[in-house]
Amino acid sequence: MTAKIRAQPVAWLVHFYTASGAVLAFAATLAAFDGRFRDAFLWLILATIVDATDGMFARLAGIPGSTPRFDGARLDDIVDYLTFVFVPMLILYRAGNLPDGWGLWVVAAVLLSSGYGFASLDAKTSDHFFTGFPSYWNIVALYLHASGTPAAVNGVLL
Repeated sequence: MTAKIRAQPVAWLVHFYTASGAVLAFAATLAAFDGRFRDAFLWLILATIVDATDGMFARLAGIPGSTPRFDGARLDDIVDYLTFVFVPMLILYRAGNLPDGWGLWVVAAVLLSSGYGFASLDAKTSDHFFTGFPSYWNIVALYLHASGTPAAVNGVLL
């Protein structure tokens, strides 16, 4: 019992680290609304680094045993949805990388399909790998924005 009590502060720090991705998503959103799309993508890259490392820290901290009434995996999924799906679509929309008139429908399709994907109980294997397309729209959005492809092409691709 005392080992778990001593491990709790470290576990909560790991959860805080995971949750910091939401703050990075917010910073990316602010940058997008200011028209600073390069900065927005840089914030998302930082969020991806957090996401790529938080699982390792969670295993080292002995989570979930250290915080049994808190679901770090659920927190991670919420932050992932923001940084891998919601904010990238917001950036593409604000940057004019989606077609006028039907760009909102493209965004809706991505948001809804990814929401269902994240909520699927078999979205990940037992060793925490995604099954199917893992909703890494942040990478797709970065390439579409950087490539300068026409908005209609982007809409069809998405």
